[in-house]
Amino acid sequence: MSVAHTSAPFTGTAAPPPAAVRPAIRAALAGLALFTLLVSANLATPLFPLLEVRLGFGPVGTTIAFSSYVLSLIAGLVIFTRFADVTNRRTVLVTSLLIAAFATAWLAYAPSLLWFSLGRALQGVAIACATGIASGALRALCSGGPPVASRLTLVASAGGVAMGPIVGGALSQAGDPVATPFTIVAIMLVLLVPAIILAAPYWACEPPEPAPAAAAQPAAAPAPDAGRRPRVGPDAQVGPGTQAGRQTRTFWHAAAMGFLSFTVFGFCLSLAPSFFSATLGVDSRAAIGMLAAITLVTSALAQLLPLHGAWRFPGGLLLLMISMGVLAWGGAIGSAALVIGACAAAGIGQGIAFATAFGAATAAVSPAQHGSTVTKIYIVTYLGSAIPVLALGGLTEALGISQAVSLFAVVTAAGCGALLAAYLLKRRAGSEHRPAH
Repeated sequence: MSVAHTSAPFTGTAAPPPAAVRPAIRAALAGLALFTLLVSANLATPLFPLLEVRLGFGPVGTTIAFSSYVLSLIAGLVIFTRFADVTNRRTVLVTSLLIAAFATAWLAYAPSLLWFSLGRALQGVAIACATGIASGALRALCSGGPPVASRLTLVASAGGVAMGPIVGGALSQAGDPVATPFTIVAIMLVLLVPAIILAAPYWACEPPEPAPAAAAQPAAAPAPDAGRRPRVGPDAQVGPGTQAGRQTRTFWHAAAMGFLSFTVFGFCLSLAPSFFSATLGVDSRAAIGMLAAITLVTSALAQLLPLHGAWRFPGGLLLLMISMGVLAWGGAIGSAALVIGACAAAGIGQGIAFATAFGAATAAVSPAQHGSTVTKIYIVTYLGSAIPVLALGGLTEALGISQAVSLFAVVTAAGCGALLAAYLLKRRAGSEHRPAH
């Protein structure tokens, strides 16, 4: 079929393969939608000190407002795990954009912490629906295969998270410092809807059909596990040397790295503005937004680097561990240079390690399992933005922001060290049992 017919409505006759219908435009819109959704979810970061005064809450309230988004996101990921693999992508992505637009506009005029947290929870549901869908769309549309798709997914995600505080701080300088950022980004979300509808025909966004089962051989009874896909996740009962064992191992590396990553990100997106204000004496919302985004920006940039080699995961994890130790030291002595340098280095280490682990985990599964695998990884990942950050809020109330952040950084560094040790021990054990050639 010629290219001229690819935009015609689907009439039931032979149609071009879904990836042949404007793949570059659709991939760009899927990435832009994921990016903008995550910008909207992180606009509030530089506004939290202002919201504490306007809505009358303290550090614990800030972590509650932040965690209401994260916890609803986790719940949505649990509920909608399979949606990414079995549901029309355009329908889910458009619905997610509309829900997020409504929730973002709601935040502009929320009268209390309760109403603000409800709006944040709606944002979490929208992004939960969109995460696996957008990733699955990128994998279906990208000619570079799983490695390129996973990198684009991470760049869109990390870029959106990084730009949220920067955009929020910049837009808060014009008009109402709270209403203006939320209203403008809500409009941007709405404008993406007609663009996606026009670029992506409904029929071309159907999920891939599962591969047909191989014909049964009458001479031999089928194996008990024939036709069953290897499971990925905590319930997979597999041996370490099998393909399913490799899938499970790469899944847990990505999930554990994600948990630690978002423990750091959760701090950057919630209490970091108060920490920078107290430690560095910064009051400008635009400056606070940029400082809070340092780790997020360097993480996104690190994921663009064409790095290769087995050193990436342990090397990135080691850099993150050292950076968190330096952050604890810099916060304790009030050194701006150490704090800013540690935040930048932490993003580089996190970006290298998480991109490596995430790419390995998604490349190890079939396209039909891609969306649900991404969703499962992010369920564990986002827990790192909720539980440790809530604990940090309680520590801040008890110890003060500087001491609480120093303790938080030390504990996070210890977690990085534990994961690094476990990874190296398992890798050594695997090499010892590998047959010689």
